[in-house]
Amino acid sequence: MTTYCIEFGKVGETYPVPPITLDHADPNQFARAVAAHAIPHLTPVLAAMGRPELADCFFRTDKELTVGEFMWLDLAGGKGARFCPARLTPAGDEVQPAEVAHVVADDSDDPEHVDDCPGCEAFAFVGHVAERPASPTP
Repeated sequence: MTTYCIEFGKVGETYPVPPITLDHADPNQFARAVAAHAIPHLTPVLAAMGRPELADCFFRTDKELTVGEFMWLDLAGGKGARFCPARLTPAGDEVQPAEVAHVVADDSDDPEHVDDCPGCEAFAFVGHVAERPASPTP
């Protein structure tokens, strides 16, 4: 059983979700606890951005438990969105803030960022809309 500190990224122009530390003994319980903590903070921000439906979301992580994100899916409509990236750090292994260099996706023009962040790459507020296969023409 490992305890993780979860630090949440930007949504719009703010960092609405405060960090939280949780045990990861049960992955499903972990994801539910992260969502229960974050959704009350995300809801007003998402509503102000005109996307209140995104608050009906879930939290997922990568296999290595180093990064996570919130996901919203509309299966019937073929739409989805990923937002509010999160960094997971095993408790006790926290990096001092002066040593942390946050990085963002390749289109950043901020000189303090680098272009190879696996945790932030491809995160966008608008999310991803799956393309429908082209209809075959007879």
